[in-house]
This record gives sequence, C-alpha cells and structure tokens, in this order.
Amino acid sequence: MDQFVLLITDHTSLRSEITCHTRGISLVTRTPEHLARADWDAAALVLIDMQAAPILRTRPHPLPHRDAVTMLAAAEDRAEPDLYRHAVALGASHVITLPDGAGALRKQIAMLVASLPMVVAVLDPATDGEVGAVTAANLALAGVAAGHHVGLIHARASSVDVNHALQAAELNPPAVGRGTLHALYADRKQAPPRQALQQAMSDMAARRSVTVAHLDPHRPDTWAVLYGIDLVIVPVPAPLVTDQATRDVVTAARGYTPHVHVHVTGTDLDTDVTTAVAASMGADYPSMTGIAITGSPASADQLSDHGHRAHLWAAVARHRPTAETTT
Repeated sequence: MDQFVLLITDHTSLRSEITCHTRGISLVTRTPEHLARADWDAAALVLIDMQAAPILRTRPHPLPHRDAVTMLAAAEDRAEPDLYRHAVALGASHVITLPDGAGALRKQIAMLVASLPMVVAVLDPATDGEVGAVTAANLALAGVAAGHHVGLIHARASSVDVNHALQAAELNPPAVGRGTLHALYADRKQAPPRQALQQAMSDMAARRSVTVAHLDPHRPDTWAVLYGIDLVIVPVPAPLVTDQATRDVVTAARGYTPHVHVHVTGTDLDTDVTTAVAASMGADYPSMTGIAITGSPASADQLSDHGHRAHLWAAVARHRPTAETTT
C-alpha cells in the first residue's frame, strides 16, 4: 500500500470529518480493538481519537512510540484530566482539538503529498443564487482549461440551468494537459442535506485536483461542511458590494478560512468603491477583484466570457494550498 493516514476511532462521524482533510492521500480507519501492529508501523501519519486512547493503552503488547502520532480531541475533551497522560503514553507528538485545530491537521497531511487538492466554496449572498451559479460554472471551466481535473457540486437551488449552460459553453482553445470536468447537481428546488453534501464533497475532493461547490450561505447546513475549506469566493454585482448581506457572508466565511475573496462584477464597476469597501472590512480584509462585463452578471452567457474566467481562476491560483503554506 502507498502512503496512508491511519485513523483509530469507533466513530463514523469523526471519519467523515477527517476525510475532508485527507485529500490527496489514502485514509485507513481501524477501531482500537481491531488495530493491527502492521498498520501502526506502516502509516505515514497516525491519528488517535481521544475516546480510543484508553483501549489502546490496555493492549497486552504496548505500541511503540512514533514521531508521526497525533491525538485528536473534541472541544468537550479539553477538560479531560487524562487527555495529556494518554497522549504521552501513546507517544503522540501533537494534540489537536477539532474542529478548531483543522488547520494544523491539514498542515500535517499537506507535508505527505506533493500536490494538495483544493476545495473552493462559492457563497452568493443573494437569495436567488444566480450569480453564484454562473461564478461556480466559470470557475469549473477555467480549471479545466488550465489542465486540472475539476469537480463541480451545484448544491443550491437556482433558476440558472448550469448543466445546460456547461454543455453549451465553448471551452478555451485546447492546451497541453487539458483537464476534465465531473459535475453533480442537486434538485433545483431542494438543496441536499448536510451529511449527503459533506460526503459528496469528500468523495469529489479525493478524486479531483480542484473541487468547486456552489452552496447556499443562508442554510445552516452549509456552514457545517466548511471546516477545512481552502478558499471562499463571494460573488456580488457591483451595486450590492456594500450590501449588508455581503458583509455578513464575508464575516461568517472568515470564521472558517482566512482565504476569502470577494468577486465584484458589473458594467458600472467603480474600483474606488470596491477598495473602500475592502478597507472598511478591517485590517485583515479579504482579497477583492472586480471585472466589468457586458450583460447581466447572472446571465448564463457569461460562461463564454474567457476574461471573466481568467479573473476568477487568478484568485484560485493565488490561494492554492501547498505543504509550505497550508495553515
């Protein structure tokens, strides 16, 4: 078997959560009762659920200490008096509390892979989600043209027929290493439940170098799947860039990743206004770009605008995670 991450736990929910962070490397799960010494020795990284630690410590033959062992704790485990005693006994070099410590976990895993896959969430503040649908489709097409294997998850109800628009869109001229696109579409009237969405994102990210997910920021389920996200793009037409809904989505997104990009579109784009809005969001305001386009920013015709795609992909390329930069 190639390099893999070993997760020792009894809980399916923890496995689902860890899968979001192990993109680019295999994840092997074992219960503490069925852990084989060979798996312990061979894993590139061993993750131990705090709840499994007491069982591991009672094994007849103690497990040897390894530098690549990390203990995973939930927020309620931090008050557990035996937490660090278990970690020391099992040779854990780190104790990470999830979900707050997801960045530290991602950094450990990023060091095991040459190229870390990327997940981008498109969060459109508007209630109709039309600008977000076109933005997500443009990102997917731009990634394909750049030679990447892209996954698109359209998980938000919208009047834009993304499937039809993608089939009709003209891709950029062929280039060496032209990529591929695999798309999943939710029911146009009903967004998928959280567990189904989380599983779809995990499965797609495990097979694609870039995954773009168009999600609804007004659904609580959306925020539950954003831990470990690499980049959030908030697309807004120029007249709405100062809208409170935009500010609310940006503020909430920054609680999950420092990489938040506001993409402003419109024929009446005022760069001075966009700069002032960015500055008003604080010293650590997210990156922001604007592009003047013809026609409605939510029009499916924008899928044929190569310039629009190029601006969006530039934001993605700027935030691509690497082993050196993942935090």
